[in-house]
Amino acid sequence: MRSVVVVLVLTAALAPAQGRSKKGTLAEPQAAPVAVPALPAPAVDAPAQPAPKLAVAQDAKPRLVVTALEAQGVSAEQALAMTDAVVAALSERGLFEVISSRDVATALSADRQRQLLGVCEANPEACGNSLGEVLSAPFVVSGQLSRIGTAYQLTLQTLDAVKGRAAGRSNRVASSLEALRQVIPYAAAEATGAPLPPPPSRVVPVTLLAAGGLSFIAGAVYGVITLTQEKGLNDELCPGGVPPDGRCTGTALNARAFYLEQNGLLTRQKWVSAGLLVAGAALVALGLVVMPPFEASGRVSVLVSPTPTGFAVVGGF
Repeated sequence: MRSVVVVLVLTAALAPAQGRSKKGTLAEPQAAPVAVPALPAPAVDAPAQPAPKLAVAQDAKPRLVVTALEAQGVSAEQALAMTDAVVAALSERGLFEVISSRDVATALSADRQRQLLGVCEANPEACGNSLGEVLSAPFVVSGQLSRIGTAYQLTLQTLDAVKGRAAGRSNRVASSLEALRQVIPYAAAEATGAPLPPPPSRVVPVTLLAAGGLSFIAGAVYGVITLTQEKGLNDELCPGGVPPDGRCTGTALNARAFYLEQNGLLTRQKWVSAGLLVAGAALVALGLVVMPPFEASGRVSVLVSPTPTGFAVVGGF
């Protein structure tokens, strides 16, 4: 019994020791590795890239050459003046880069001068540039200025030099060159296929026409009233009408001074009525003169013109 107890005691004594021994011999836990963020690599100076070029908005106006108008029944000076008016009308719109026949002549003269001075032999690129720009125009405007009887006709056509066909036509007829000049902006716009220019203001001419009409109507009404009053006085003095000798035999209802006063008043009313009529007619005439031409559609231009053998209908649709 004594030996068994000793063994148990020894076993109990050894158990904690072994536990401590194992505990002492166990590898201590190590801390998990901490992920260190990688530092960015030092920036290396890369070669500078050229900045992208921005698209510069260039003038994209098509180039248009206006040749001299042909003169048919008119003088060369009149045709040249009308050509300048067509060039001015197209240039004012700003839709084309307009080159006139004078510009072409100037380019030819400049190239000729360079050739005579020997510039072309030393520097061939300096010659022909201006003329080449003129000849490379994709559109050419030509036309005729004609006189038929007492009427004037302007015909314009635009040639598309790239496609080799007509791009637009226009025909205008007027009773005078001044009237024809007023419709040139519409004719040039129609011939080139451009939008018609905005119509001019008609406030002033319409106002003149309205004022003139009212003045004329007022003068006419006032005159009728005056004549009616005068007839009433005459019937009062001469109930049977004024005899051929001008002497009335009727009995006057009022004193003579009254009739003299009424006669003076009626005379003044007649002058006022006549003034209103004249002023109304003058205002109407002035309104018609300053009235700009009606070019709402710009498609029809017809005029009946007398000729030595009769009448001629000129114009176009």
